Amino acid sequence: MKAQVRKLLLAGAVVAVVAMVAYEPARESAKGAVSEAQAPAGAVRADAAPVLVVPEKRSLGKARGELFGAPPAPPPPKPVVAATPAPVVAVAPPLPYRFAGRVRKGTEEEFLVSKGELIIPVRPGDVLDGTYRVVAAKADGIDLVYLPLNTPERVAVSSALDVNPPPAIAAPALPPVAASDGRPAQLRWDGPKQVRAGAAFDVALRVSTAQPLRAAPLQLRYAPAVLEAVAVKAGAFVGEGSFAFRVSPDGAIFVGATAAAPAPGADAELVVVTFRPLKAGTTAEVSMSALSLQGAAGRAIAHEQPASFRTAVQ
Repeated sequence: MKAQVRKLLLAGAVVAVVAMVAYEPARESAKGAVSEAQAPAGAVRADAAPVLVVPEKRSLGKARGELFGAPPAPPPPKPVVAATPAPVVAVAPPLPYRFAGRVRKGTEEEFLVSKGELIIPVRPGDVLDGTYRVVAAKADGIDLVYLPLNTPERVAVSSALDVNPPPAIAAPALPPVAASDGRPAQLRWDGPKQVRAGAAFDVALRVSTAQPLRAAPLQLRYAPAVLEAVAVKAGAFVGEGSFAFRVSPDGAIFVGATAAAPAPGADAELVVVTFRPLKAGTTAEVSMSALSLQGAAGRAIAHEQPASFRTAVQ
């Protein structure tokens, strides 16, 4: 019995000690709280340990630019507008043809155009170089159509010779020289003395000179009421050289004849013209209105002016 009482007393003592131990810190804490509440603002307890307060730096983990505020956002890019290409307008190339003359054949009239040194007779319906169609050939112009674009073109018709300018008319740059024997070049006509009206005949112009002759641009004249120019051909002297001519309705023929190489001309044939007499009982006449005989290096060769060619038309 005594042992049991002793155990109860011992247990009660232990509970009392535990209760006292738990009560004392709580009481001290409550006192501290009351004391701090009663202390004046800003007062520091003498027994309080010094505390180092580090200010909060919220910006340490942020970008540098955010210290002064976020930078403005860049403006949005302007929309790229593709430039509209200008429409391509097809244009016909420069017209390569020029008026070269008109030739009457009976009641018909043939128009001639030139391309470089080439003379081309044209009629409505012809296609030139596979590119130009001849629509009409009239006294005021030759109408063409440029086939790739179906655009109209026109070759102006003029009664005057259109040259830039012919060497036969231009003054020679160098003084003319005579042959080694001192005589100028001699020119003569070769043709019949009598012809029949309506029957074509040929007239050739020949030159004799000891100087090397290379070119002979010249201009002939005739009466279109008496003669009709049917054809103009290069003489034998020109050979493989170049030859071009133009016939105008007022009776003028311009000829450009150039030999392949300078050569002495011994009765050399320069040009041959085919005429048709139109009126019987008249005298047909062909004259040389201009001539420039050119030798090596373009030097002019002195020459005598030949008399006009005349033939009786029966």
